[in-house]
Amino acid sequence: MEQVRHGSRRSEGRGSELRRSFGRILSEALKYVQFDARDQWPLDLIASNYARGDVLSSGRYGQVVSARARPITVGFTHVEPRACVIKTCEIGARLDACVRESRGDKQELTLRLARLTRRIVMEIYILNRVRHSNIMHAHVTTVDELSVTVHMVLPRFYTLDLLINKYRRDKDGEPMPVRIILMIIRQLCRALDYLHSSNIVHSDIQPENIYITRGGTVKLGHFACARMLTSEKAALECRTPTGREEFMCFEKQFNLRNAHTLDECMPFTTAADIWSVGVLVLHMVCYFPNEKWHRLPRNFALQMGQQKMPFKWMVSEMVQLRVRLTQSGDEQLKKFLSDKLLNIDAESRATAQQVLDSSLIKKWCFSSLDEDKSYLVRKLIHELDWPNRFKLESDGFNYDACEAKDIPAEFYWDDTWKELEKRKFGFVLAVFDAGVKRDGSNIEQQFSHADISLFEVLLCGVESGELEMFDIFAIDQNIRNLCFTLMRGENSRYNGSRSSSHEEITFKLPPSLNCTDRMAHLEVFFI
Repeated sequence: MEQVRHGSRRSEGRGSELRRSFGRILSEALKYVQFDARDQWPLDLIASNYARGDVLSSGRYGQVVSARARPITVGFTHVEPRACVIKTCEIGARLDACVRESRGDKQELTLRLARLTRRIVMEIYILNRVRHSNIMHAHVTTVDELSVTVHMVLPRFYTLDLLINKYRRDKDGEPMPVRIILMIIRQLCRALDYLHSSNIVHSDIQPENIYITRGGTVKLGHFACARMLTSEKAALECRTPTGREEFMCFEKQFNLRNAHTLDECMPFTTAADIWSVGVLVLHMVCYFPNEKWHRLPRNFALQMGQQKMPFKWMVSEMVQLRVRLTQSGDEQLKKFLSDKLLNIDAESRATAQQVLDSSLIKKWCFSSLDEDKSYLVRKLIHELDWPNRFKLESDGFNYDACEAKDIPAEFYWDDTWKELEKRKFGFVLAVFDAGVKRDGSNIEQQFSHADISLFEVLLCGVESGELEMFDIFAIDQNIRNLCFTLMRGENSRYNGSRSSSHEEITFKLPPSLNCTDRMAHLEVFFI
């Protein structure tokens, strides 16, 4: 018994030390993405800045509460309270779980911490650095170092889950019209196409993670399960069945239910998201998996895979489901699902771009995306919530269009922002731990500001051991700043700037679990 108590105290000691170190790392790493420079909100999450409301959702490791940013008066300008949500992620509790579940195995603890770190970085980077009109963004990201908690202030929109459930109640369970369904799918696939073009798998497409603004813009959120397949090795290791089970493709359900060892698991790719889009269509047609009368099993993906059965055969005897697919407004919807989305062969599923180019999308969606949004406002949002009972904003900055990116405001005064996105940049990076240059850390890469390629090359550096995962934010910000300096130097309009073909800087990196004194030397240049 005494040995058990000693072991427990040692474990608690390791956990406390890990919390302190991790809290400091988080605080240093995330200071580069504390606020959205395009639309600054109060950083301190105190009562005088944010009035908190109801708990919207909660789990083992955090919660989401509704809130309103307090009125702000600057000179003669008065800004009304703004609707938002505050998402709290209890990283400290996750760290305790990692220590507890590793049972003293250092290698297992290292693996668990690496997975946790990846979850944190993927979600926070995408919310703060990936700019697209159909991708959710964060207003504020802060860290409580003592409790090891991350707080994010996010825009408050409708969840698609809420709208679908209200439509079901108001319309007595009738299927949603195919025009509304495909207008939502169109915008969702625009987000997925942008992510998939950089080999990012969202891995948790479901109604609770999809949002719609008062202006009819669809936003994809919740990126904690996302993976970037930066190499063949990373693609082969993408086997963890994350997400909601009913929305999982065959590969993920097989890994969840049938695989007994890691070697038996099947890797999955961006095609896993496309399957989930197909299930989302079913959810809007027949409210799967909550409608018991249509007899479609919750694990129908697994059954289809095991029996090598196409979706059209799976539903051949499900009369009510086939009728509802037709009632939704288009007899071709079943074929579209079977051929393009709910295909057991991952390689035969359509890409997000192919969905956007499909005849069904072109048939039911307007040529103009703005017309689609106006239709969704009239026929979905106003019909379900005309009085706007949640007091959501209808014209928030960057809510219904990507009005600005993370670049200096003056770049929008002329065509500098366009030139920035056309240019190719390169960088050379060296990392020093306690004054000693890290082996293999002479990283030389190319990237563009027009896409997510900078994030991709930095993740490659993490996978090769040249960088720590939390280094990404500091390096990313310093690379961006040097690129802006290069652009200013090239443009004679910016008085006082010198023209140069390269810029360099030495800066501090966040501490790691193994070293507290870390530096980097960076050189950025035009290609």
